[in-house]
Amino acid sequence: MTAAAFTFDTPRSDACVAVSAGRLLLLAGSVFGAAHLYQWAILSGAIDLHPATLGLSWAAAVAIFLTGLVRLRRNGGEAARVAAGWSRAFILAHVGVALALAAISNAAGDWGLMRWNAVAGLALYAVAWAIAAIRTETRNMGVLFLVALGGAAGAAMLFGTPDQYLIQAATLALAALLPGLWLALGRRL
Repeated sequence: MTAAAFTFDTPRSDACVAVSAGRLLLLAGSVFGAAHLYQWAILSGAIDLHPATLGLSWAAAVAIFLTGLVRLRRNGGEAARVAAGWSRAFILAHVGVALALAAISNAAGDWGLMRWNAVAGLALYAVAWAIAAIRTETRNMGVLFLVALGGAAGAAMLFGTPDQYLIQAATLALAALLPGLWLALGRRL
């Protein structure tokens, strides 16, 4: 009689950079997409909460994202560190844009200008997809560049309306969440 031993702790090979990047995109698309939907719901009146809760929601979204980023980087091996490095560069660029907009808003006395920060975030996604498309010579990434750029333009055209945030959430779903899911499952773009 033979006995078979089953182990449920199978050794995992480290994910490649594309899978790690997909996990980061999935995290960013879901967290920030949900934050934009929340913002749209409050500003459109779909949820009856005071607009001051918007600031708290963004602090929570950033905290959730950074916590997830640290966990993905820690658990993902070398490929996750490389992907996290690219993510860190674009986060710092977005923080730089936010600080510049804060300085401009303070000088102009119009804090409504800070709403351009989300449009700038979509433009940064467009830049990231353009870099990826050029480096990998992949047409699908070029299409994602156009989606992100189109979303930034659409959000800019609806600037100051609640629908701006709905466009941003939809763009993040198309340019981050779905491609992130695709890459995280180990598929190529």
